[in-house]
Amino acid sequence: MKPLDSAKAKTKDKPSAAYSIGMGFVTAGMIILPLIYIAFTVLVCWSVYFFATHYFVEIWEWPIGHSKFSLLAKIVCSITPLLVGAAIAIAMVKPLFARRGTKMQPIVLLPDVEPRVHAMAQDVCRRVGAPAPKRIEINCDLNASAGFNRGWRGFFKNELILTIGMPLVAGLTERQLAGVIAHEFGHFRQGAGMRLSYLIRSVNFWFARVVYERDAWDETLAGFGQSESIWIVLMVGCARAGVALSRGILWLLMMTGHGISGFLMRQMEYDADKWEARIAGSDSLEATLLRLNSLGHVLEKIHLEMRRSWRNRFQLPDNLPLLMEYRANCLDPEKRASIENRAGLSKTGFFDTHPSVAERIRFARRLAEPGAIANDSPARDLFDNFEGVGRLVTLAHYDDDLNVPVTPDFLIPVARFIEGPTGSGGSTMPGQSRHVG
Repeated sequence: MKPLDSAKAKTKDKPSAAYSIGMGFVTAGMIILPLIYIAFTVLVCWSVYFFATHYFVEIWEWPIGHSKFSLLAKIVCSITPLLVGAAIAIAMVKPLFARRGTKMQPIVLLPDVEPRVHAMAQDVCRRVGAPAPKRIEINCDLNASAGFNRGWRGFFKNELILTIGMPLVAGLTERQLAGVIAHEFGHFRQGAGMRLSYLIRSVNFWFARVVYERDAWDETLAGFGQSESIWIVLMVGCARAGVALSRGILWLLMMTGHGISGFLMRQMEYDADKWEARIAGSDSLEATLLRLNSLGHVLEKIHLEMRRSWRNRFQLPDNLPLLMEYRANCLDPEKRASIENRAGLSKTGFFDTHPSVAERIRFARRLAEPGAIANDSPARDLFDNFEGVGRLVTLAHYDDDLNVPVTPDFLIPVARFIEGPTGSGGSTMPGQSRHVG
């Protein structure tokens, strides 16, 4: 492995003007958005209180007679605003107390179990100049990430966690995986920018949860909406309209947050790409970006087959990383080239948190970094028990993310459709075609 030129690296570490301007702009925006949310919530609650104390009684004193029509008019004019306003107020207030759903403990990769993985991560962190991870976790995503340990505690103590998706390991070389890890830890060279990014992601994720997640309150409203009484259905309809309005407002705030933070996030990705290029080389960065698109295509096909297999036979493969590796190796070269060509022509959207593959490739080519690591062995070779770890994260994925039972009756050994019933290879999930990719 070639050492990095520290003097050359230092001259490249200064953030761009766009990055610095983006930080100031996004910081102001992400402070204003929660304030808008709080101000609107207070306004709604105050409006409900004001209507109840100033207009509710007056409506019942309207001199419009005592007919059924008059009584109905008073009920509609007095109860409906209270009901809709209260529904909006509750919908706006309850997100402040919303908690994340419970999930199982992450799978931690211990140093004495997989020492070479830890050694590689430590070496990359040393080269990048980032703190070494407190621990390494693994999951079943086609991704890797580095983040603060235990949220806010790690935020202030600068304790980091590296998370590696085993499908990523299955599809990349050691050089490419080292580059991806360098990219993730390169973010933590950005100091204040990385902490601002953490705050931005936390705010955006919170908005997304309160917009899309449903709870017992929503289920209760939906249940009342099934009543046979037309008046109850009408009132519940008004309440649900109020909830929809509040969620629409939260959605606007969420999309505004995505829009104003997207620019900064993209600048941070470029900055992290510099470190990936320095560690693995510009050519490896380009190859990794294209490879991830073909791996994503393969994994998407596998998930489609899984849904059909589960629906028809209640069966699932017991090792997704191993299956993805096999399918990726069998992917038709023309199909792979088509996928990569489409990625090479992609464009960046306004709300995207990452630049398009095409723009990142052009950026990598301009860097023209030779890289410091040249080992192109499969990344799976870093693991002493790749298949066992792959099966472990697969079972955790089914149990935690998909809520699917993981008893042996529901699992298909991957060897059954990799080797086939006669050992000839190419078998598929039950009920699926033999076409790959």
